[in-house]
Formats: sequence, C-alpha cells, structure tokens
Amino acid sequence: MDNIRKQTLVEALKVSISSDRLATYLKAAGFDEDRALRLYLWNASIGEAFHLPIQAVEVGLRNCINFALCAEFGFDWWRNSSFLSQVDRERGLDISTAERRIKNRGHPLVTSQIVATLSFGFWVGMLQPRFNPAIWSKHVRTAFLYLPDGKGRSDLAQSAKRAADLRNRIWHHEPIFKENISDEFRNVMELLAWICPEKAAWVRPHCRVLSLLRQKP
Repeated sequence: MDNIRKQTLVEALKVSISSDRLATYLKAAGFDEDRALRLYLWNASIGEAFHLPIQAVEVGLRNCINFALCAEFGFDWWRNSSFLSQVDRERGLDISTAERRIKNRGHPLVTSQIVATLSFGFWVGMLQPRFNPAIWSKHVRTAFLYLPDGKGRSDLAQSAKRAADLRNRIWHHEPIFKENISDEFRNVMELLAWICPEKAAWVRPHCRVLSLLRQKP
C-alpha cells in the first residue's frame, strides 16, 4: 500500500473506528501504521476464532447447571418458590427478563426456552458460593461428570468467569491482543473438557486460535 493511500485509510479509520481505539493499536505497533492496521484485523480474527470454543462452553455449562437445578428443584426450577427465595436480585432479574423476551417472541414459556434465553452471566452466577449448600454440595459431581478429582465448584466458577469475561471483551469488540491468548484458550478448552471431553475433542481440531496466534503481526 503506497503512503498516500495508507494515510487516507488511516485518517478515515480514525473517524469510523475512533482515534482513541485506533491509538491502542498504533501504540502496540510502535506507531507503525501498517502494522497497526494488521494488528487490528488480527485482533478481530482471533476474537472470531474464539467463538466456537466459547459457544461450546456456554451451551455445555448451561445444560450441566440446568441438570443440577432440575434435580434439586424440579423441571420448572425457575418457577419454584424455594429456588427463587435463594437467588440474588441479579439472578431474579435475569429470569424475569428471559420470561419477558420469550413472551415477546410469542414462544411457549417452558424450561427449554428459559435455558436458551438466560445469559452466560446468569449461569456463571449460579456457581457462586451462596449456592453451595443447596445445590453444589449435592449435585456438582452428578452435573459435571468429568470434573477431575481435586476440582470442585470454586474451580468451575473461576474458570467459567474467566471464559465469560473473555467472551464479553470479544463480543464488545475490545482489544484482546495484549492477553495471554494461549492461556485463555487453554482455560476455555479445559473447562470444555470438564463439561464433556468428547465435545472438547470434537471442537479442538476445528479451532483456529493457535494457528492464528502464530500469525500475530
């Protein structure tokens, strides 16, 4: 790209991306504008590559937790007064929001729709210590059959929160190029293996994260 075209592109991107956001990449690239633009594209690509393993974790995690909630509170746990009396305000609002969205879509208000509509944050929140006596002291090993010996609810909570934080940064188009990408990938895949090792083995060869990591500008 010749200097005039590159300068025109950079000036245009400062408007559409914002100077502050682009400055993050320029600084990381030693103020080499060409490298900064390649780093910006690489950041978007690595975020895209995380979609598959994070999606696999989110779906698997919610199904495992739903299994535990059904075992303790019944199939319609989200309507159970005993369950609702234990959840914090944020979790209660999450359920109310899910119910409203399902009704607005004209779909039946059933557990499968509730599970699919609740956010990743809700499911991560259900791993809080406050739910240990009522749920996880009894159901962590039956809900998470492949959780290794020596690991428990707190390990699941820490790993899931880390995966959710990464997901939120990617979904909000934030730069992740400064993160330890290989370690973030390890965390996501380890959590997925705790949920279902067969699914982790199936997903891994389709992930582009590590191959893209080697292409970082």
